[in-house]
Amino acid sequence: MSFTDPTVVLPALLAAIAGAIYFYYFSPQANQPDIHPLQLAQQSSVSRTRGSSNESAVYRSKIAPEGSSLLAAPSREVKTLRDAIRLGRAASKNAAALVQTAVDDTKIIKSSSEDVASRTLALASGFRRIVSAADNAPVSAILYMHSSTELLLAYQACIEAGIVAIPISAQEPVDVVEKIVKHSCSPLIVTSSALAMGLGTRVAGSSLKHAVLLGDLDGSDESVAFGKVAKVVSMEELEKGPALERDDHSPSIEPSDPAYVLYTTADNDGSAPPRGVVITHSNALSALAGLTTALPATQALSSKDKFMSVASLANPANLNFINLALFHGCPIFICETADSEKFSNFSYQFQPTFTYLEPLLLRDLVQLFYSHIIKYPKLEYKIFMSGYRRALDSLMRGMVPKASFFDFSYFRHYRNVMGGKLRLMYVNGQTTSSKDIEWLRILHGAKVIPLFGSVETCSAVTAGAYFDYASAIETHNVGAPLACCELKVIDCQKPVCLTSEDKPYPRGRILVRGPSVASGLWNERNKSVELSDGWLELPYFGEIMPNGTLNVIGITATIVKSDLSPSGDFFVERLERLLISSRAITDICVVTPDSSAKQITIVAHPRPMELFAEANKSKRSYKMQEIDSYPWCAEYIRDKLIDVAAASDEFSWVAQMPKQDVKVKLVSLPFSTKNNLAFSDGTNNRVAAKRLVALGTN
Repeated sequence: MSFTDPTVVLPALLAAIAGAIYFYYFSPQANQPDIHPLQLAQQSSVSRTRGSSNESAVYRSKIAPEGSSLLAAPSREVKTLRDAIRLGRAASKNAAALVQTAVDDTKIIKSSSEDVASRTLALASGFRRIVSAADNAPVSAILYMHSSTELLLAYQACIEAGIVAIPISAQEPVDVVEKIVKHSCSPLIVTSSALAMGLGTRVAGSSLKHAVLLGDLDGSDESVAFGKVAKVVSMEELEKGPALERDDHSPSIEPSDPAYVLYTTADNDGSAPPRGVVITHSNALSALAGLTTALPATQALSSKDKFMSVASLANPANLNFINLALFHGCPIFICETADSEKFSNFSYQFQPTFTYLEPLLLRDLVQLFYSHIIKYPKLEYKIFMSGYRRALDSLMRGMVPKASFFDFSYFRHYRNVMGGKLRLMYVNGQTTSSKDIEWLRILHGAKVIPLFGSVETCSAVTAGAYFDYASAIETHNVGAPLACCELKVIDCQKPVCLTSEDKPYPRGRILVRGPSVASGLWNERNKSVELSDGWLELPYFGEIMPNGTLNVIGITATIVKSDLSPSGDFFVERLERLLISSRAITDICVVTPDSSAKQITIVAHPRPMELFAEANKSKRSYKMQEIDSYPWCAEYIRDKLIDVAAASDEFSWVAQMPKQDVKVKLVSLPFSTKNNLAFSDGTNNRVAAKRLVALGTN
């Protein structure tokens, strides 16, 4: 046989080509880490000395090391939020930026950058005419609307006109809205006709004098009652008036002036008095600067990026990214939803490059794709999971899986369902499970960046590093401090004992300081956000990891004193975070046990396809709609959860309990605001879960 024989040469040539293709395109292991590992070894700048023996060192961003000033603005020419929006407006003219709004499942309304600019200035002028005679200063306006182009225009008009914007989610209970309206003492409300009629006489006796409505009142008793409270003018009519001129008639704004107010209630269910946190222009710009500089220069946002807003304007994190998109002149798509199918549909059409996902939507999105994948034939499912594990191995070794067989066969399909352009996906790192973050990073190929913050910090304290693909997977850390703030942990003895001397990592109450930290409360005389030497004490406990990132242990409200735990107490959300790593469930709430309780009760929503697979395997039947009536389902989920607990050092005591003392109640639907098992911020409604268990109903 000759080496020149075609029957030898051709197969050899094909084998060489196939080997080269595999090596360069189908083998993730052939790639090098995207960043040198040493650059992620220490993600914070640590102060040389500690302030006292009962606190940790002070941690800062490496961009603003000790001795340098914390970032207060994204650039020198930007002094106020209005300056930032004007710069973005100028940039968008060259990039043909636009605003798109999802009206229903199919219809999309587009607005060009020129239309947005002219309508914004016209509304700003109209708002100034309406409230020019108002005797309260600073002047504020309530923005109570469903997410839409008009809501975004009204927000920008308020900033342009120097009016304090007070966004209220249209999903808030009317009772809560009534309290906020009365507490705010605002003379102006911008809302839709439907929401206005829902308020009716509820806002009688408030400071409202004017209402700008989207749509027309229908003449009903509710509309007549609302008309008696405030003088009504249509938004369309205001837009026909003269536009606010940029320099001659625009009111002056100082960095210390309020830009907007974020309302919150202490117990998250509306029974506590409303509390409005004042976010000044300097606060908002500082958060903007922190988020901007958290990205490498090569990955900086520009007017070519597209932002998809799927949360309420009243959500502090989402509002930050709206400001970020406005500053960079990015096209914005508005679709407030917790439905992953709607999100995927509009994402496919808009092709965003960055977005912020609330925990409820994120969990639903993970479940949507997982339920599709688990329907694969058995062999194909094994092939997919093999690719999934290889992709996870790549992430843990510091590189995004490049073009591979699995990418072409599976992952790219799911990435394209999301539009195929998504490169930045921001999530709430404190309430999002590690498994969900891992899943999204692999399937969608985007950088999933966990965030941590509170209303008082513009929802911006930490962010995961761009190249740290293992963040929030191994340790559930929420990243290092942004360049706009610094943090530390201090010792506490009650309600739980944590100290900066704890091993292996310093632990304690989280304190934050910096220009992004708000200090004022709206309409609260002689009251302010309590600061000590500029430090704000958050209701969270955390630990500082060796690489300078923060791991949020839990919140004050979820500490449980219980004889079940060897230490006598535990953070219930930390236990939930562990248990939800099981692929058998999508949502879980551990019902807070009494201190002397001998059993633990768990409310959970199982993954439908997980039960379907087990039912086929064991030849048993069930109905998801009546899941609580099938004892084997609860037993199966309980065993899966016990297996997860058994592998944990911290909660192995759960697995050591008698099985009959670990009670599981299954619910047929995912946790949501509709079934009252979750709040809009993704946290569990523990009161409702405990009531559900007590009633014994599904």
